[in-house]
Amino acid sequence: MTASEKVAVKSAQKALFGKVFAVQIAAYVVLVVLALIPGISYGNAEEPAIVSFTVVASVAMIALLAVFNPFRDGVAGHAISVIAGLLSVVCATTMMLGRAIFPAGLGDEDTFWMQEGWIAGVGGLLILLIVVSFGRQMARENRTHLIRSLSHNVVEGVAMIGSAGWCFLSTLLPIRSGENAASTDYGSTTAWAVAVIVALLLIIALDACSYWWNRDADPDPQSKNPWIGIALLPVMISGIVVGIASYATVMF
Repeated sequence: MTASEKVAVKSAQKALFGKVFAVQIAAYVVLVVLALIPGISYGNAEEPAIVSFTVVASVAMIALLAVFNPFRDGVAGHAISVIAGLLSVVCATTMMLGRAIFPAGLGDEDTFWMQEGWIAGVGGLLILLIVVSFGRQMARENRTHLIRSLSHNVVEGVAMIGSAGWCFLSTLLPIRSGENAASTDYGSTTAWAVAVIVALLLIIALDACSYWWNRDADPDPQSKNPWIGIALLPVMISGIVVGIASYATVMF
């Protein structure tokens, strides 16, 4: 490659990353705007569980990543990841799993935080994702590019699962309409501040990584606009950071 060709390639990469960065900023703006809208409450009328409208963005990102997918893990891999992501959304917005894991009266408490149920669900989904992805690769007759296919399937699944964590963004914003657990008590101001600062730093770090992800990406030639999927990856994975930060604010 000549010097002029290298310059042209670098210019193209910079221009493409500009679009990647724009998509990420737009995603964060939409998530914050949706989190500011009072959520839908259900359950106990006095201490209701509240589902934030950020769930709409979480599901939308799962759908967009499925369409503009940069991974080489095949249709089956995409389907596994989408199912895992939707199950994660169910764990983040319902109390079924939490009620099963944290029954009333356990530890002298008569309630649980929805974040607890979601984190437990994420743990189970991640284990299941790894087992299913590995089993799928072992079942292939021709195991060419095994490591690539396995890693792509796992990373895609982690992003899909993590997307649901944005359902808890409202609990990190200084608004009273954001409780989404079966309690109205907030954690300490110090815990809130530390959780928010750490979450912001990790989100920025993930967004910075997307520069190298975009530069070194080798998407399937059949993929449509895979750069959109690459742009959404750090946003979706950051959902795990948001969910854990939200849990920290109510526990400490």
